[in-house]
Amino acid sequence: YASFCGKANWAQDQLVSCHSRYYRGQQQQGEDNDRDEGNNNAQNQVSYTHCTDTTGTGVGKMASLQAYVSASTNNEASDDPNSLGPPADEYYYPFNQIQGFWQVDATSVQIGIMHASNLLDDNKRSRVNEEMVRMAYRGKFNAISVFALDNVALNGNAMFSVLRNACGQSVIKDDGNDPACGMDLVMPNMQVSHKLPLVWNIVLFVIYGSLVLMVSIMLFQAFKLRNEGPQEHRLICHGHVV
Repeated sequence: YASFCGKANWAQDQLVSCHSRYYRGQQQQGEDNDRDEGNNNAQNQVSYTHCTDTTGTGVGKMASLQAYVSASTNNEASDDPNSLGPPADEYYYPFNQIQGFWQVDATSVQIGIMHASNLLDDNKRSRVNEEMVRMAYRGKFNAISVFALDNVALNGNAMFSVLRNACGQSVIKDDGNDPACGMDLVMPNMQVSHKLPLVWNIVLFVIYGSLVLMVSIMLFQAFKLRNEGPQEHRLICHGHVV
């Protein structure tokens, strides 16, 4: 069996999942210590937070993930597997992983199934890959060794472009002596549109319209011949069928 020869930055007590639950009465429990347990259970109504709610609870989710990935590279170096940050012993941990995706635990899986969710849908709707590309482009990480993403078919090329053109790696020269790199270059376009241009809509309309017309003509001719009956015994005399 093989394993990752680097620090994974998988801090079990700090994981940021796409789906989680909380109890609305939790914030008041510390202030209402005299309240009996039965009343607490009545007040603690379960609620859910989702990373896909980009205008609501998902905002806090994304902020937590941003803090998590930033700590993975910007914290003090440590070899503790439960502490976020780059490794102190680079011989033992030659790589440092940035987990730029929603982590998964038993609770998040359960809630995700309850809401008919899946990893690819969560990744797309939360736009997490797009945000990771922005962070990398703006230099939010002190160092990047291994950057892990889910669903790299979505904005994976943008991340590759940003990492490839980071300062120190670009070979593109500008008018000065220093190579153009990092934020000197334009950030890749990550706007995804599934709408076809107008010209292709017209082409598809003409093609499918022609097919419908052809099938309609064929059916019309078939029904017409069927209504006229068998043709073997008929003779044509002076232009008339006898």
